[in-house]
Amino acid sequence: MKSYVFVKIGGSFITNKDKPVSLNYRSLQLLHEIVKRVHTSGVRLIMGNGGGSFAHYTVLKHRDKGSIDLLVKCHEATRSLNRIIVDYLVEGGLPVTSIQTSAIIHYMEGAFRVFYEPVALLVELGVIPILYGECIPSMRAPIVLSTERVFEILAGYLKPERIVLLTDVSGVYTCDPKTCSNPELIHEITPRNLEEVLELLKRHEKSDATGGVYGKVLLMSKLAFELKTNVVITSGFNVDSAVEAIMGGVPRDSTIITYR
Repeated sequence: MKSYVFVKIGGSFITNKDKPVSLNYRSLQLLHEIVKRVHTSGVRLIMGNGGGSFAHYTVLKHRDKGSIDLLVKCHEATRSLNRIIVDYLVEGGLPVTSIQTSAIIHYMEGAFRVFYEPVALLVELGVIPILYGECIPSMRAPIVLSTERVFEILAGYLKPERIVLLTDVSGVYTCDPKTCSNPELIHEITPRNLEEVLELLKRHEKSDATGGVYGKVLLMSKLAFELKTNVVITSGFNVDSAVEAIMGGVPRDSTIITYR
């Protein structure tokens, strides 16, 4: 089976999460540099962007207004951010294209159904598909899928060699590095220290529409352990670290979730 590298463009990196519907233009420029440096290397990239201040704000605003309203407003917000990212990279000469997540994943009869073949074909053709966290239709309420959850579902069909999460900080910290006085970077998360790390994160958690850092670490550790692959979390603002992680290294300023 051919292997892939999944790369998440974190919402905290690409948007200003404290300002509704607010893009970080500097992050777009850095993202272009990162993708430009890796796309000719032979790495088989599948990318996805988080919702940041576009989707999280919208979901929280409309989640109590009925399923249809939530679904269409969520789709509008997530599509808007994804299109900005994809258009910018295409204008910069990079072979990327958008894949609407809810067009290839839906939920029916208690299970997710996945039409993954277009994603695999695009990669085979040398195109980088960019999916995104989105609200997935179901016969009941829409299901809000984070990009990490999208990756988990796709991984059942397109096995990732490694997963890289680009955020606005260097990795997972013992407490929020933006608000606490003594944050320490957790360099490695393994089956041996996972419970301890989750306890720390739960104590200091500031959640969002898709579960916050706690939810991301819980989901990504489960995926890393099951697939026997590594997940590296590092800052998208550090281009060298981001490129190193995508290419298979472990940057000094990063957190690795490893099954070993």
